[in-house]
This record gives sequence, C-alpha cells and structure tokens, in this order.
Amino acid sequence: LRRLDQRTPVEATDRFHLGALTKTITAHWAASLVEAELIGWDTKILDVFPEWKDHALKTYHPMTLADLLAHRAYVQAFTSAQDMASIPRFGGTARAQRRALAKWLLRKNPARIGSSEGYTYSNASYALAVAMLEQVSNTTWEDAILQDVLAPMGIEANLGWPTDANVEQPYGHHSIHPLDSNLRPVTAANMFPLPTPLAPANNLSLSVGQYARFVQEHLQGIRGASNSLQAETYQYVHYGQVGHAMGWTRLKKDGVHISSHDGSAGTFYAHTSLYKEQDLGLVIFVNASNVYATKAVYTLKKRLLERYASPPSN
Repeated sequence: LRRLDQRTPVEATDRFHLGALTKTITAHWAASLVEAELIGWDTKILDVFPEWKDHALKTYHPMTLADLLAHRAYVQAFTSAQDMASIPRFGGTARAQRRALAKWLLRKNPARIGSSEGYTYSNASYALAVAMLEQVSNTTWEDAILQDVLAPMGIEANLGWPTDANVEQPYGHHSIHPLDSNLRPVTAANMFPLPTPLAPANNLSLSVGQYARFVQEHLQGIRGASNSLQAETYQYVHYGQVGHAMGWTRLKKDGVHISSHDGSAGTFYAHTSLYKEQDLGLVIFVNASNVYATKAVYTLKKRLLERYASPPSN
C-alpha cells in the first residue's frame, strides 16, 4: 500500500526512498569523473582545496577521494538524527552548503576505526567527496546525478522523499520504537528532513525497476562488459578495497563475489546485492522501516536466492 491508512496499492512505477543506496549512484559519478581524468582516486582533498591546508586537522591532510568513498577517511559518521541535527544551517546553494560543510568537517575530531577492515561508515565522508567532485567538474551533484549519470541509462529519479515530488507517491512508514509494529505513514514534513549537504549519501528516490536498471549496469560491468563505465573501472569500484568498496560492501562467500548495500533513513528500507559469478542481482524495496520490515526484506532475499541462485557459472 502507498499508505497504511488508505487502500491504494503500490504500483511498479512508484518511487521509494533509497537511503544509503544513494551512495552507489554517487560513487558511479565519481568513477565517471576519474575516467574523464578530472580527478583521480588518489587525489587528496587538499589538492582540490589547497587554501584549506592551514585550516584542516593534520589527520585529514592525506585523505583521498578513494578514502572518502570507501569510508577510510576517519570522518565522523553523521548517521543518526541527533548528529544530523547538529550540522550548522549553512546558507546558499546546495553546492555552497556542501563546500561549507566540508570545511567545517575538516575541523572535527576524527572518528575511531569502526571495523576490523579499517573503515568507519560515514555519511559525511560522501559530502566531502562530492565537494571535491563538484569543484573539479564545476557541476552540482544534483544536476550530475539526474542528467549525466541516470538520464543516459533511461532512469528518472527525484531528489528527496517520493512525496516531495508528488503527494500521491508512497509514504514511508515509521514506528516510534524499532520493535513496535504500530507503523504510521510519514513524509519529510512530519518526520525528519535530511540535511541538504548530505544528500549525496542518502537522499534519492527511484522505482524498483529503475534502480534495477542501474544495478544491471554494474552487474554487467563486474562480469567484464563496458557500458556507462569501463569494465576495469567497475572492478575497482567493487573490488578495489577490502570490506567496503566504492558505495558497496564486498565479500566473497563459497567462491562467489558479493557486492551489497542497504539503505534506510527511518521510513523506507532498500536492499541490493550482486552475485558476480552467478550473474544475479537483487533489488528489494519496502516503504517501512523497523525490525519487522528488515526481517521481511531478508526473508524475501533468502527465498529469492533459493529460487534463482544457481551454482557459479565460472
């Protein structure tokens, strides 16, 4: 249902909020700019903003584009509503706000390493990365994602929540406590609007079929095809780092390379997984977010794998 308190069913073309799956698309834009030689994976933030050298904490001086996209830059997470609310209200355009946020972040104490693989998951690191990308391309993230990345694939998206663009689109559903099954329909207006500077980390909406088209590009790419990116670029995006790659988590299980990610800003839940050797991709969207919604997603994932996952073909 588009709303739990009404009886209008969801349609296949309806848009759902991606949450952190937005990072897979932002990383794709970064990869395209690397291919265009406007920036390199090893470009440091102070190479792009040399005027910030005396401002930035020494910890961040060696920070590269790859570090930021793979969550290895020691940038604080800014994943909770409380942390997001602490971000100053920067003025100006979205691009100006991201640049101001990036400079502000470079004075924040670094985060502790949050995993044995040496990365700390961070929404803020994507704001820093995109500040770099916007500077070298002289293009806003919003324009680049909609026009340069998705439109050539025949994909239409909208910025923000689905209901931001059309109130007839699916509502997200939220429960006060994660274990509470009493969901209520919410929009950005009566929930928590996500900070504009962090949009490249978590604030796009697509239909399941449209996002699946993007995922197909990546599945073809990791299996050796060149399409919107070169095949070797896909290899680096997905396998160039241990544990967390460029917008994707990665692991190898029973001889199969798996790239996956989940996204939720508290009212939708989105999941995607790629299985390279099995030539299989999964995309699952639900317009609710609590422990029961997450369990439903992973129960469905298990059933889909039981049905469609064959032994590796190579």
